[in-house]
Amino acid sequence: MPVFGGLREDIVKLILEGSHYVEREAGEPFFLEGERGDSSFIVETGSAALFKVGESGHQHQIRSFLPGECFGAMALLGVYPRSGIVKALEPCRAVEIKADQLFSVYQADPEQYVLIFMNMARDLSRRLRDTDDQLVVCLDEQLKITHR
Repeated sequence: MPVFGGLREDIVKLILEGSHYVEREAGEPFFLEGERGDSSFIVETGSAALFKVGESGHQHQIRSFLPGECFGAMALLGVYPRSGIVKALEPCRAVEIKADQLFSVYQADPEQYVLIFMNMARDLSRRLRDTDDQLVVCLDEQLKITHR
């Protein structure tokens, strides 16, 4: 799991001991846009996806999450409300990691705490690059339609 990259085993155990599993059936949300976010999730089995509602009212799937991938970290990093809806695409089980569990890591080892957030930030940076690439493809398609 990339979010745990470089962490010592005792720190991973500390995080997981205080975590709980969340299970959703296909179509059920893990959270809704605008909700207060105080946790992130790591997919264990199944898959989930991030959706955003456009001006048309249509829900657009932005990205999917497979086993080992993390979602919900933006709420922890930025202390903002949830930026979208994450729903299970199929029966899905995820580990929920709450902010207070991460604080216990800070108390135990501040360097390991920083590493967790660096891992989350790297993952979000990678996703932002992917989103930039997708946006350019959409803009190119729009140009083709406009110039016909």
